[in-house]
Amino acid sequence: MKERNYNYDIMRVLACIMIICMHAPMPNLNANGIILSTISYFTAPGLCLFFVISGSLLLPIKTDTTTFLKKRLGKVIMPTLVFTILYIILNCINGEQQNILRTICSIPFSAQGHGVLWFMYTLIGLYLVAPIISKWLDSASKREVELYLLLWVITLCFPILKLFVGINEGNTGVLYYFSGYIGYFILGYYLKKYPESISLKKLIIPDIIAIIAPIAFKVMHIEIDFYSMFWYLSIFVALLCTTIYVLISKIKIKKRGGIVELISNLSFGIYLIHIAVMRFFIWELDFIININNYILQWIMVVGLTFIISCSIAYVISLLPFGDYIIGYKKQNRK
Repeated sequence: MKERNYNYDIMRVLACIMIICMHAPMPNLNANGIILSTISYFTAPGLCLFFVISGSLLLPIKTDTTTFLKKRLGKVIMPTLVFTILYIILNCINGEQQNILRTICSIPFSAQGHGVLWFMYTLIGLYLVAPIISKWLDSASKREVELYLLLWVITLCFPILKLFVGINEGNTGVLYYFSGYIGYFILGYYLKKYPESISLKKLIIPDIIAIIAPIAFKVMHIEIDFYSMFWYLSIFVALLCTTIYVLISKIKIKKRGGIVELISNLSFGIYLIHIAVMRFFIWELDFIININNYILQWIMVVGLTFIISCSIAYVISLLPFGDYIIGYKKQNRK
C-alpha cells in the first residue's frame, strides 16, 4: 500500500470549509454586494482544489480501465443518486413545482434536485476520461504536458480577452478541446510529478494581480460578468487554487492521522450533506435569522453547517452501507 500523503488531507478539509463558506451567506435584502462577491471569489478555489487533488492522486492510472472505473465510479454514483433523491424529496416537501418524470429521466445526464450536485457529475466525467488521458501521460514529456496546460490557461483568459477581441468558445472553437475542468485534473498530475516547476516565489506577482483584479475592474468601471471573470474557470481562481496546493504541499507534517484525516475521509459526505443542513435547517433557525450583523450571521452558519455536516457524515460512515451513501465507511481498527 502507498504511504498516505497527509498534505492532501489538509487540502480536502480546507476545500470543504471554503465551499461551506461560499454557500453560507443567507439571502438577505440588506446583504452587502461587495462582501458577497468577496466571499464567493476567495472561496471559489476550494472546489477547484478537489479536482486538482483527484488528478494528483489518480493520474496516471496504474490499473486496467475496468478495475479503475469499477472502484472510482462505485464511490460516487450511488452517493450522487442517494442525495439526488433526497434533494428531490426536500423540494417536494417545500412545495417546489417540478416535473417528476422529466426530473427522474434527467438524472443520468445532469444534476437534479439541487445544483450543488453538478460537481459530482463533472467528477464522474473526469473519471471516465482518466483511463484515456493516462495513456498519453504515461508517454508524454514534461514539455508536452506544459503545452497542454498553456493552451488550457489561454482558455481561462477568455473572459479577459473577450473585452478586446471576438472569441469562439463553442464546440467549433480552436481551443474548445483544451477547456474545462479537465485542465485542473491534469494540473494536479503536473504539480505532483514536477513539484519544483511552480514555486511559491513564481506565484507571488500573479497572486497579487489575482487579488487586486476585482478591485481594479470595479475602480475602472469596466462592465464585466463577475461569474465569468472571477469564477471556477478563470485564470484568477486557477492561480489562487494553484497557490493553495503548492503552499500546503510544502508543509512538513510530523503528527499524522487524527481529526484532519477523518474529516478528509468524510469530505465527499460533507459536500453532499452541507446544502441540506444549511438551507433546510440552519437558515430556518430563528436565532440565526435574527442576527443583525451579516458577517456574524455568516460565521455562525458556516460553523454550525460544518459541525453538523461532519457529525452526520461520521454517523453515516459507521453504518453497514455508509460507503453507498457518502462514499466512505469507517473501518474498525484492531
